[in-house]
Amino acid sequence: MSKKKDEINDNEIRIISASEPKTESHNMRFLRRYFPIIVVMLLIITGILFILMYQHKEEAQTLDIKEGLSEEQSIKVQEDSIADVGRFTLAHDTIINGNGLLILSPKNGRPRLVIGTEFINDPNIILAMQAADVRGDNGRIVGTFVLDGELIGKGDAKAGFCSIINGELSIGIADSTPMLEQALTDGGYFFRQYPLVVGGQVVENKPKGKAIRKALVEIGGRISVVISKERLTFNDFSRLLVDAGVRNAISLVGSSTHGFYVDENGEKFEIGTPPWIDVEYVNYIIWE
Repeated sequence: MSKKKDEINDNEIRIISASEPKTESHNMRFLRRYFPIIVVMLLIITGILFILMYQHKEEAQTLDIKEGLSEEQSIKVQEDSIADVGRFTLAHDTIINGNGLLILSPKNGRPRLVIGTEFINDPNIILAMQAADVRGDNGRIVGTFVLDGELIGKGDAKAGFCSIINGELSIGIADSTPMLEQALTDGGYFFRQYPLVVGGQVVENKPKGKAIRKALVEIGGRISVVISKERLTFNDFSRLLVDAGVRNAISLVGSSTHGFYVDENGEKFEIGTPPWIDVEYVNYIIWE
């Protein structure tokens, strides 16, 4: 038996495959290498676009809400964002040398003078006290009195004074003061009363009778009203005020004369009784 080594007879056909392993194209290699990076970048871009669209939507909604508010509602929103400072009178009872004092300190009120009693039921008033004395014979105000820049009364019988100019209240002692002229020219207020304390020193006064005393004082850097609980002379009252820490003080109409204050709870407290007859020039210092 003969051996054949790759011989091909004339009647035989040998098929030889011409195929070879295919190689990857350049594009396929690039895509396979950078595909994960591309996916991550697309996700990042999508996230950024989503965030921007969400913020724009929120801003649009906020704008729509603001545009939908009426003017009154807008003001209410603004008011709600501001802390309520409160307008009331702080009442403080104290005892000095065995004598009781009531100290009334108006908070965030604007002072001015008024003549008459029409204001008594005004809910905007937080403190009111009769200010200058009125003569018993003719009903006129004792001493110089200026109301809204108008000279109502004349006289310098009392050296103590109170001036209110552009909402600023000052008290002191002087026979002549530029505060009077300024009150006249600037539409302010001015009245005279007995001086009680100046610079932390007692001012001696001639009247020796005893009564419930009231004073307009500077104490602790603020203006307050002080009322005695007992009947005192002017000089005894002055000494109590100094011991209480008062730096400056002038008298207010004392005894059972009228006044009132409104506390932090909105409750109104009457002091004395309103004038029972129509006194033409009865006058008050008020804070509103």
